[in-house]
Amino acid sequence: TTDSERLEIATKKFPLKYARPVVDWLQEKGRQLTIFNTQATVTIGGSDRSRPFQGQLSGLYYNGLKVLNMAAEGNLNIKINGSVRLVGDVPSVAGSARTTAQPPEMSTTFIETTTTMSTTTTRKHRSSPTIQVGPGDGE
Repeated sequence: TTDSERLEIATKKFPLKYARPVVDWLQEKGRQLTIFNTQATVTIGGSDRSRPFQGQLSGLYYNGLKVLNMAAEGNLNIKINGSVRLVGDVPSVAGSARTTAQPPEMSTTFIETTTTMSTTTTRKHRSSPTIQVGPGDGE
């Protein structure tokens, strides 16, 4: 969504008497990424032990960061738990009518995460596969 769409949604959700201060505050903030700037940790994938996440994630952006790309590059601020692996970039579709290549900043990284655990483990609590973004990754 664009900033103008966010502004429109926010003004619809606030009572009329608060709408003007909210609009002013949102416009004053401009394009700053403010929603998650004070996070300690963000967990991607879930922690429901009875039904843990299994599947593929792609195109995940968090506060302007390409989290999956950072995980694939081995960024020290990204912690990976469980069976998580890089599957590859978005494949190009043969015979497509596209005349220009997708810029690298728009490419999507696929990360596949499964819940396969070794049967020889002695841990009592098994955690679901997750990717955690630690402090210092936001702007």
